[in-house]
Amino acid sequence: MKHFTKKSAFTLIELLVVIAIIAILAAILFPVFAQAREKARQSSCISNAKQIGLAMFQYVQDSDEFLPFSNLFDSNGGEHRWYDGVFPYIKNGSPVKGAGGGIFHCPSYPTNQDAEYGVDDHLCPPAWGGTPSQTAFPLLNSAVLSTPGDTILMAEKGQSDAGKPLPGGPNGSSWPWFNGWEGWWTDTVGNPAGSVADGTDYSVVPQAGRANAIGGGSNCDETPNLTKTVGDDYGNCPTSVRYRHNGQCTCLFVDGHVKGMGKGKISWFKNIYDPGAWQNISGYNVYTGEYPPF
Repeated sequence: MKHFTKKSAFTLIELLVVIAIIAILAAILFPVFAQAREKARQSSCISNAKQIGLAMFQYVQDSDEFLPFSNLFDSNGGEHRWYDGVFPYIKNGSPVKGAGGGIFHCPSYPTNQDAEYGVDDHLCPPAWGGTPSQTAFPLLNSAVLSTPGDTILMAEKGQSDAGKPLPGGPNGSSWPWFNGWEGWWTDTVGNPAGSVADGTDYSVVPQAGRANAIGGGSNCDETPNLTKTVGDDYGNCPTSVRYRHNGQCTCLFVDGHVKGMGKGKISWFKNIYDPGAWQNISGYNVYTGEYPPF
């Protein structure tokens, strides 16, 4: 007599339970994987900043300890930016406006364009009025800086849609600096003066009365959404430090060290303002025509 055994199989309920468990595990693990991937990208970005910093300090040594300009215009109207000056010490990527790439490109940056990293425009003066070889204020000798270990020289910043498709190239072109003036950072001088803890950090929170204010009101940290504008105006995303690496911004300090700074952790008074730099412009703010309250 033949004996027949019943085949074992998953019931519908068991199958649904397994699917639910997989979905729960995926929901838990995917954010962890995303954070780990972003941490790896941050490591690459920090490495970029360190290499750029080494090149920049070689440039400074060969320039009688003067920091580079943000940008200058020659007699033919051609623009020369700070990374053009340091590029001979690197020779990685491209300093061509609208190109970027190599160590000038952060893997978390939405597009590959120039000036993904920007210098503080109070430490590295920009062109003023378009006159050849004229900057907003004199070049700064690094020896006069009072707090090199706390002062940010270069940071990653927002993207720009300016110049698409030409003359900035297919990916656009950005400003070569980030805003260093107090008014772009905080709404009060605080105690001590300029302390963001006593005011609103405009690198994180939108500034009242500005459609695409510095910080959260702009689409600066996301993959580009063409239904929105990230703008090319001064004071918008292209001249604002950004926090793409799990809420951190890669910053190069004047003394050469590099680290990630979290949202709301950059104090204008401690990390942007430096007495020596402000003395370099005789206390006069070229953007507003105002004197600082110090």
